[in-house]
Amino acid sequence: MPLVKARQSSGSPKVIPSVDASSLSQYEPLNPSSIYYEILRQNMIIEKIIGKADAPDSDRKDLLSELEVMKTLKPHPHVIKLLGCVTESGRLLSLDINCYAAKPLLVLIEYVPYGDLLGYLRKSRGLNDTYFIDPDIKPQTSLMSQQLMKFSWQVADGMSYLSSRAIIHRDLAARNVLVGENETCKVTDFGMARDVQEQNIYERKTKGRLPVKWTAYEALLYGRYTTKSDVWSFGVLLYEIFTIGGSPYPRMDGRKIVSLLQDGYRMPKPKHVDDELYKIMKLCWLEDPNARPSFSELTIKLKKMENQHKVPFKQETS
Repeated sequence: MPLVKARQSSGSPKVIPSVDASSLSQYEPLNPSSIYYEILRQNMIIEKIIGKADAPDSDRKDLLSELEVMKTLKPHPHVIKLLGCVTESGRLLSLDINCYAAKPLLVLIEYVPYGDLLGYLRKSRGLNDTYFIDPDIKPQTSLMSQQLMKFSWQVADGMSYLSSRAIIHRDLAARNVLVGENETCKVTDFGMARDVQEQNIYERKTKGRLPVKWTAYEALLYGRYTTKSDVWSFGVLLYEIFTIGGSPYPRMDGRKIVSLLQDGYRMPKPKHVDDELYKIMKLCWLEDPNARPSFSELTIKLKKMENQHKVPFKQETS
């Protein structure tokens, strides 16, 4: 989705109907049922657009779906915070995600100076970021393994909150985590997310592109998603973090991966990853979803491990 760095112009109130604009920068719970997130387009000055400015209608529909999910969430330190939205007509967006005639659509989120986590990791070892071309703050060139562990438990913590709200992300990956102030990781990109309050399970009914390398075994084979499917994806995200932005299943295409997973294959332990951390990855990739750890368990475990990792991390070359 296009992310914007924006400020409000001087003049009339910027948020309708009667929301104090200064509250947008405060990290405090909001009640979506009583707060209007719509901001008048004429009162916005766009300073910088990061990502794709032009998008097909399918992406706009995903962005509307994402917006509706974000409106239901209370602020959490490890989930991206919604500040407002802008539509061409200046009216509130319909709850019907099929009504997306207003263009262009903007979703305004909190400031994230480091860009996305995948780009942050890759730029730390001199590679290019294909999404955030020029984040405002450059990453360190020598990451500490303690920092990588911090990134890991922060993402797990954000996902623990989402799972507590019965939200399945379905596209958890380093590219969909943003790095904010103080190098704080925040889960984002809810375009594929589903609210499953009643049965805590989602069955994929339509055909579409899947992030195969991050998608859980049962989702690939049967189209069934639960929060434990997100746990599988988190295991792949751990692989990305501790290979400093390495590509999972290197040099394998999607069809081969599905076949290998059916035969019990799992990615081998990356170099410089200790046995305890790799054990956590493999627990995330257990065939039985119910046997995988919860995000709250992962948060506790990884947070404890953070203090054990205080030395510079040797970076992968993959």
